[in-house]
Amino acid sequence: MPINPHNPHDEFFKAALGRKELAKAYLRVFLPKKIVQKLKLSELKPANTSYITPKLRKVFSDIVYSCPYGDEGKEVLLTFLLEHKSSPEKHPHLQLLRYKLEIWESQLKQKEPIKPILPIIFYHGKEKWNVKPFEEYFDPLDENLIKYIPGFEYHLTDLMEYPDEEILKIKEGFLINALLLLKHAWDEEYLHKRVKVIFAHIDLTADDPVLKNFVQSMFVYYFKITNFSVEQTIEIMEHLSNPVRKVAKSTYDRFVEMGLKEGMEKGMEKGMEKGMQKGMQKGMQKGMEKGDRRRARIGVHNLYEKGFAIEDIAETLELSTEEVENFLKEEKYSEE
Repeated sequence: MPINPHNPHDEFFKAALGRKELAKAYLRVFLPKKIVQKLKLSELKPANTSYITPKLRKVFSDIVYSCPYGDEGKEVLLTFLLEHKSSPEKHPHLQLLRYKLEIWESQLKQKEPIKPILPIIFYHGKEKWNVKPFEEYFDPLDENLIKYIPGFEYHLTDLMEYPDEEILKIKEGFLINALLLLKHAWDEEYLHKRVKVIFAHIDLTADDPVLKNFVQSMFVYYFKITNFSVEQTIEIMEHLSNPVRKVAKSTYDRFVEMGLKEGMEKGMEKGMEKGMQKGMQKGMQKGMEKGDRRRARIGVHNLYEKGFAIEDIAETLELSTEEVENFLKEEKYSEE
């Protein structure tokens, strides 16, 4: 369960649409039926490569699948592209043209035939994305010049344009969870109040480590894009089923612990770095309920093992020196 603070949207997007069953479910729901009917989705397979160049990395992340298409089963590439910006890209065709050329040039270098590419842009920003033909980027052109302009389309999924009610009708449960999380990533109030809906349709009764790992990735993303207090987090967990709550709690504990370690590695600089600050704000607030107390104890031990004096630990975690000393007498990971 990697903790990467730099781009949580990219990380979760790859964890979700990188799952073949979710990619299939997405394609069935969102692509035009006349295309889906010709795709042999039972033979969909990940390409296990990325064609994002350093120049494109600021704009997109990609997940690439190959799939037979039509009666002859000719291979087509389906590329899921997450738009990084929170507002629409002004000239997506230019970015996509660079991307397509990168793929085709790579295929030629490998002495492979070039394959058709169906680009799918995945967007969850707040502003509406208006799709327009490439030729409209230019001043009005007459028919003699239009034929010299590259003409191609892309498939857009603008999540803000899909009502929650429509997303909840999707049959694949985990796709519902992923889409709701991505759609409302900018709305902390929604993520707080609608947690029961966001994490519905999750069945953890079977002992499936792959499934559990994906649920963990959902909660890692959830905690990264929010700034809930410990009290709010406890309230949120009360709305989850017991198996899901257990994963959420262990993920949260790990998340806080990793946040503390990140902060400690960067040192006790003025104002503290974001990793430590976030971890401590979430894990060491006053109130000391059972869950908070355990996280506070872990934080105390972590700082002490790094060589911090008891007085410095007390000041950093807003504890008394007596509380710090008492924590140090207890086992680091003991349960009350």
